[in-house]
Order: sequence, then structure tokens, then C-alpha cells
Amino acid sequence: MASYQQDLPPKDGFEKVEWAARKAKRLMSGRTQIGIFVVFTGCAWIHYKIWKANLRKEQLEMHETRIAVQPFLSAERDRAYLKHVRRNRDEENELMKNVEGWKTGTLYGEPVFHNVRDRFKKASYRELLVHMSPQDQHDFTWFKMTR
Repeated sequence: MASYQQDLPPKDGFEKVEWAARKAKRLMSGRTQIGIFVVFTGCAWIHYKIWKANLRKEQLEMHETRIAVQPFLSAERDRAYLKHVRRNRDEENELMKNVEGWKTGTLYGEPVFHNVRDRFKKASYRELLVHMSPQDQHDFTWFKMTR
């Protein structure tokens, strides 16, 4: 069995405790720090200007593309609208084929709308949905709201 030995201080004593504040070692002088800041800021500013110019070019190109494509999109929308109105007219013809004296677009021969110039009148929203199922009406309305 080992004999018990008490821990004692070193024979020469402990090192002296330093109470005075020590200055931290400087890595860079103030001029060096300012120089690094100026160089970094200058490079960042140049990079930002180049990025901003490229972004502006991309936005301009996208804007010009949208302007160029707009007539095609409008034509497609108008074509889809006319196809839908035609489907409604065909559906009305099919539904009312057995009714005597029925003329499509009129109410028993009387025009529903006063149209002096005999121009195409846009159908109302409810008139567009009249021959759709409730689910299709909901889908059509939801799609119209999210456009």
C-alpha cells in the first residue's frame, strides 16, 4: 500500500501574479487597416456596379421580350374566348333545337341586347359560365383570379 503524501507548494514558491494590464500585440497598424478597408470597399463597389449593369441589361431584355410576346398572348386569349363563346352557342343550339321559333342569341325572336351597329358584344361573366358544371365554374373562376 502506498504511503499518503500531502500536496505541497513548490520549493522555490509559486510564480509572481501579474496584476498589471498587458497591451495586446498589434497585428496591423491603423494605416494598414484603413488601406485594407478602402481596397475591399473599392472592389465591392466595382463588383456591385458591374452586377447592377448586368441586372439592368437582363431586365431590359425581359421587358422587350414581354412587349414582343404580348400581341401573341392577346391573340391566344381572344381566340380561346371566341372558342368558348362558340361552344356556348353550340350548346344553346343543341339544348333548344326542339323549341319552335327559337333563334340562338334571342329570347323567342326578340334580341336580348340593343345593338344598333350589329357589332360583337362581349358576353358577361355569368353568360360564359352558363353551360359549365359547378366544378368547372369553380375552376374557371379560380384560374381567372390567380392570373
